Amino acid sequence: MKNISFTTVTFRKKSRRAVCEIAEKNCIKYLEWGGDVHLPPNDDIALQECISLQKEFGLTSVSYGSYYRLGTEDYSLWAQIVNTADKIGAKIIRIWQGDCSSQKVSAEKLQAMVNETKRLADIADEKGLTVAFEFHKNTNNDNGKSAVAFLTAVNKPNVKTYWQPFSTDADTENLQAVLPHLVCVHIFEWNAQGRRYSLKHGKDKWRAFLKIIENSNTEPYLIMEFVKHDSRHQFAKDVKALIDIIEGVSDERI
Repeated sequence: MKNISFTTVTFRKKSRRAVCEIAEKNCIKYLEWGGDVHLPPNDDIALQECISLQKEFGLTSVSYGSYYRLGTEDYSLWAQIVNTADKIGAKIIRIWQGDCSSQKVSAEKLQAMVNETKRLADIADEKGLTVAFEFHKNTNNDNGKSAVAFLTAVNKPNVKTYWQPFSTDADTENLQAVLPHLVCVHIFEWNAQGRRYSLKHGKDKWRAFLKIIENSNTEPYLIMEFVKHDSRHQFAKDVKALIDIIEGVSDERI
């Protein structure tokens, strides 16, 4: 588990260059560019700047964090998203599985999203790209059971999922369920009400999560996300805490 990355939405208010400087300062070589502020899919100027900055700072895009949401987007936007991901060298496109929780999705809407995903996956596959769902509340991808059921229905080798904790008793169960389909983990330390803490505060919890991942022999990208006070100094502390946790998990396995 050495694939430490971070998503640029962690620092939405900072420039693209500032984001790359933070990556360099913390010895991070992988980025997930956010499609909302730093790299919108129809912004050629932003695209060229991101490509240039990646070369300058020796960075690799692991994912393009798009905000394409099944069932709600203009389908024609997908070609631009795929092109953007391809141009920055990302192999994964993050999308969102609808706009309501799994408990509220009708059978008709679910089937429509499955069909849409198949079309998106086929287009992405032409560029060798993987489509992966944000694991998030208020989407159909909000628990392990619904996540696996959806991926099974889609049945495409280039359709996968992210995972992140919700600070509930179901976190471990959800992680274990999606392991065979896992490509990225969003790492942050919040409580169930969204209050942010240092990653060190949740070291025992994260050690348990990463141990499950380590024992599964999967290697998802560990993508750091929102930090306390949006502070670059806290981010540096959290990177160090994550490295310490990873090393501790690795030592336990030896």
